Amino acid sequence: MKTIRKLLTVAAVLSAAWIWAPAQASAAPGGRKSVLEGEPIVRQKLQLRKFRFQLTPYVGMSLSQPFVHMGYAGAKAGFHFADWIGVRAGFGYGVVPVESSLLRAINGGGLPVGIAPGQPDTSVANGPTCPAEPSGGAPCRPLAETDNPAPLLHDFQAGLTRAQWQASVDAVFTPFAGKLGLFSAAFTNYDIYLFGGLGLMGWSKHYKDQDSTAERLGLDTDPGNPTYCTSAASGQNAECLLHPVLPDDGIKLGFSFGGGVHLFTGNAVAINLEVQDIVTSNNLAGLNTTVADIPPLVDRADKDVFHNVTLQLGAKIYIPFKAKRTK
Repeated sequence: MKTIRKLLTVAAVLSAAWIWAPAQASAAPGGRKSVLEGEPIVRQKLQLRKFRFQLTPYVGMSLSQPFVHMGYAGAKAGFHFADWIGVRAGFGYGVVPVESSLLRAINGGGLPVGIAPGQPDTSVANGPTCPAEPSGGAPCRPLAETDNPAPLLHDFQAGLTRAQWQASVDAVFTPFAGKLGLFSAAFTNYDIYLFGGLGLMGWSKHYKDQDSTAERLGLDTDPGNPTYCTSAASGQNAECLLHPVLPDDGIKLGFSFGGGVHLFTGNAVAINLEVQDIVTSNNLAGLNTTVADIPPLVDRADKDVFHNVTLQLGAKIYIPFKAKRTK
């Protein structure tokens, strides 16, 4: 028991001396300070972003389109005011449209095609003939399919739109940066960034030469007129009445946000992988979806919030080519 007490006493004395001695040395006149006292944690830090312009050519692919996926080619230009914040603007144009499996299924029999103008309705005995008008006419719905609420294929195709181009102006935040070791042999700088701002989308008809029933027959599409969806040759047209078509094309304003990562191959070039989402309000099929509309009408109520998500791969070039270091 006495031996344990002696050991504890010696340990307490040594600990007190270890704490007291450095304090006395630094407080003593002429005591030397550590060479690192008052210095920053990282000295001569490489500033890969601060006061540098960036140009990023890229290729991308849409991930969230239900009908037409789009492959983009574009570029982004930006400038950083500090290592952690900057601004940028980007533009991408669709060069490779790819129809989705859903659209291929719709075109392959998912919607009724109708009877060609001048052809008889064979779905029932002694069925009527689809009228052929001076304009050439439009397909007619067979009597056996009058209970089918879906539009005829050509009306769906006449209203279908696709994202033709996209653009954005964003603020860019870079909260994480550091060095990355690859296979314990190659080391590179990296950063992870987030961005958000204003987005623009340009939409166009996917089937540019496809006309709706109303367009083929030259029908009045204003529900307020007495001649609404009525042809002088064949009377009121049920397809025009029940399935009005108005392609929702043109420029759409929305929000842009996302994130990405840079892997630097040097001070002047980095590989860039990014996910961007531009949110707009769209009616992709250009058809009426509001059940309460009597008569059916394509308007703002038929639009939905739409996310156009793209995965982008680019090579970012930094100007000036040489990055500065902190003092």
